[in-house]
Amino acid sequence: MEPTTLQGKILVIDDERGPRESLRMVLKYDYEIFLADRVDGGVKLLQEQEPDLVIMDIRMPEKSGIEGLQEIRAIDPHVSIVMLTGYGDLETAQQAIRYGATDYLQKPFDAMDIQNIVKKYVDRSRLTCRKRQAQEELQKMTQSLSREVGKTNKLTSLGAASSELVHDLRNPLTIIRGYLDLLNYELKEKQDSSSSEMNEYLDQIERNVERCADLVESWRALGRFDFSKLQRLNLPKLLNDCFRDAAAHSDISFSLQVEGIEEQYEMLGERLQVKRAFQNLIDNAVSAIAREPDPSISVHFSINHSDITVKLKDNGCGVDTQKLRWIFEPFDNTATIEKGAGLGLFITKKVLEEHRGSMEFESRLGMGTTVMVRVPQAHTALGYYSSPESMIQA
Repeated sequence: MEPTTLQGKILVIDDERGPRESLRMVLKYDYEIFLADRVDGGVKLLQEQEPDLVIMDIRMPEKSGIEGLQEIRAIDPHVSIVMLTGYGDLETAQQAIRYGATDYLQKPFDAMDIQNIVKKYVDRSRLTCRKRQAQEELQKMTQSLSREVGKTNKLTSLGAASSELVHDLRNPLTIIRGYLDLLNYELKEKQDSSSSEMNEYLDQIERNVERCADLVESWRALGRFDFSKLQRLNLPKLLNDCFRDAAAHSDISFSLQVEGIEEQYEMLGERLQVKRAFQNLIDNAVSAIAREPDPSISVHFSINHSDITVKLKDNGCGVDTQKLRWIFEPFDNTATIEKGAGLGLFITKKVLEEHRGSMEFESRLGMGTTVMVRVPQAHTALGYYSSPESMIQA
């Protein structure tokens, strides 16, 4: 008979021998079990064995289960923790949930109930671990590619550098997409109660992968303006779409003001390219105001002769005046790995120039940043392009 593959590690912390041994007997065929009769011993085993699930009694001598819970959460904020409680400790069990316990179970417990709960939370811990690994792999990939791309000597040869960038990005993006598909499949199969939280986290990773893919396509499209993709784009509506994409930052105040009739704020452009350009500007603003007590971003639309002016203002940290002249340089030395490779504003500027537009920055340290974007109205832009008949209504 082949040995059964153990499904995970369980740490049981309980000062009473009976419940400890009962749990060991019920779970030992499916899981690797570690036992401790005090909080301190349990915390030591936690650090040594890195279990997938901790089952801990609330009432124990020396240190209570609540104190143990707080110590464990300080060491590992992600591990699943189920508290064991007597019938008279329901209020304490609810307090444990507030301190970060995953769930609680009343004594005496049923063997089938404990098996179901253990399987549920071991699976949850393992999926949580894998989603962290996915994020770490994505971050490592981004850091590695940023360093490699930074060696291209300021893109002295744009064609060669863009070809290398696309080649380097495509393979890891394919791998990450496959990894995300695998995680999403497991979530659907397991029907875990935590799947909503997991899906939200995975959606964040997936959106960032999509943005990497968009970056590749935007980079490839530079210098290859496609007249067949020109559309009439309503800029207030497009900016609203960009704000919705940034809606995860629910504490940020967004405001949009339009002078006159909204329909007059139409330009001709490739929707994906133009939206990505404005999304880059909004993402930069979101990063700049991340630590402000009352973060806000405002957008003001106006018409000057036949040009549309979009003024995007934030109340963030601002940029040193000496560094402003370098912000459009690809891979400039003011960019950091955390903030990106320095490609966002470079691409945004190129996209706007291809659409006969321009962009200016005004910024002071501690006083926020204002970006002024100017693009021609649709009727004016028709005269700039040789194939206006290919334009389609957005």
